[in-house]
Amino acid sequence: MSRALTSPAVPEPSNRAPRNGDFLLPFPDYPCNARSFVHLDARLLPYWHTLFDVCPSLLKLDPPEGLELFRRFMTWAYRHHPSLDWTYYVSVCRWLLSSPYKAQVTDEHIEAFLVAAAALWVSSDVSQARGLVLAWQPMAEVVVEWKHGARAGAFTLEDSKQLPSPQWDFSWSPLSGKGAVSFRRWLPVPG
Repeated sequence: MSRALTSPAVPEPSNRAPRNGDFLLPFPDYPCNARSFVHLDARLLPYWHTLFDVCPSLLKLDPPEGLELFRRFMTWAYRHHPSLDWTYYVSVCRWLLSSPYKAQVTDEHIEAFLVAAAALWVSSDVSQARGLVLAWQPMAEVVVEWKHGARAGAFTLEDSKQLPSPQWDFSWSPLSGKGAVSFRRWLPVPG
């Protein structure tokens, strides 16, 4: 049995208490102060750029915008607190290789982040080392980077083939700039 509503039972809009407009929002859990989301997004942009500017092909792993990949990475980063030095990019590699995207990760993805790690090391290192060599065990090639003013041709491709196999998943060694003889030993990349 249905009953018709009479006009006194229906409150008039002028008599209703204000509800802050939440009945107009399509998502009731979305706060009215949407500007806080803009600030949150602005704070996340540097992390977005550390992934997708360094390796734009990551977007192909999670088309079209890489949002799910970014969310998963940020969740992992929140839990593991990777260092924000040159080892950060190696931490990104480690995460990629253990993520749901690991089957799609290629040597090119890893190499892009190793190059970024080497570039950051070169720009921030204050030791006597003139350069650095980075290696990932499954990848045949190594990444070599030199500090400003160092002889860039001092470490050749033939020199890199003479190096011993790295002992860790990601390894590095400082270089004195004297070719293959400047290599001492592989060190594990922390993280």
